[in-house]
Amino acid sequence: MTKARMGVIGAGWWATQHHIPSLKTYEKADLVGVADVKPEKAQAAADYYDVRNTYDDHRGLLAAGVDGVVIAVQHAYHYEAARDALDAGVHVLVEKPMTLTAADAWDLVERAQRNGLHLMVGYTCQFTRHAQAAREIVQSGKIGDLQMVSGIFTSWVESYLRGRPQDYAAAFGFPVTGPEPNSYSDPKMAGGGQGHLQVTHPLGMALWVTDRRAVEVFAFMEKYDLAVDLVNAFSFRLDNGALGTMASTGAMRPDQRLDQGFVYTGSNGVLRQDMAGGRLEAQYNDGTSEEFPDLLEEERNPSRLPARGLVDVILGESENRAPGDVGARVVEFLEAGYRSAASGQAVRIDSLL
Repeated sequence: MTKARMGVIGAGWWATQHHIPSLKTYEKADLVGVADVKPEKAQAAADYYDVRNTYDDHRGLLAAGVDGVVIAVQHAYHYEAARDALDAGVHVLVEKPMTLTAADAWDLVERAQRNGLHLMVGYTCQFTRHAQAAREIVQSGKIGDLQMVSGIFTSWVESYLRGRPQDYAAAFGFPVTGPEPNSYSDPKMAGGGQGHLQVTHPLGMALWVTDRRAVEVFAFMEKYDLAVDLVNAFSFRLDNGALGTMASTGAMRPDQRLDQGFVYTGSNGVLRQDMAGGRLEAQYNDGTSEEFPDLLEEERNPSRLPARGLVDVILGESENRAPGDVGARVVEFLEAGYRSAASGQAVRIDSLL
């Protein structure tokens, strides 16, 4: 196989601004079709990017004979589309959050393993050289036994959570279409707010870098006047005993600087990963340190690389940088967090399944 036959399920904002142009311009991919339950959206995407075929149901696209699909539909429909693709023998990249429940997420992981298929989640920052270096440092034991993970993730998505995506049209461009008003503001479609839309990003990074799994989560969440959460604060314990915190808000504005990153502390040193600023630094207890060249601004959030990453793993040319099991660990963390915020009690991950 010299090219992978690819399809895209969902012709909304993220697919039309990132996944479709990425696949259309990748020499290793043949983008054969786009599916959307709203035929006019699929046709608009196909016309804009010169895609041959459109489908008003994802099953039609799967039946067309594709090797892999990128799924970028509303959160509530991730599981159904990914399940059907895996059952059809098709490799899958599903956007984050992978699913809305831990049971569904682990079901997808098991289906992929059973069918010998690749399952990826649409995390972008794992494709940076800093992410790879951070993973190697932590998992090699250079900072010693992991003792603490401290994260912060601020972003500007409040208007999405309010059902006003048009507020960001000038900032994002929306070359074909913007998000539906209910995509991120309606709990029936989105699940939660800042947690499912944004905290999934840094958690995907931290759990991939550390190769750990949370065992217990306690969370505070505030909606203010929204139907979904805007501000979150999580405390958690990992399966090796390390403790962690994760703080996040979606209330920033487009002209404000974002804080996005982690401090990983071990028995032999500390690693600082500034995702938004593109900086990475390790300091060891013996007085030595490692510094890495800063990421250029265009390298910090390589949003077009996940779709190409799926093509590469299908062709056997790359490792899976955002594997499904990491996505499932994120989903179970978030489910525990939402249950904790509702109950006021810490929630053990093993109580979810």
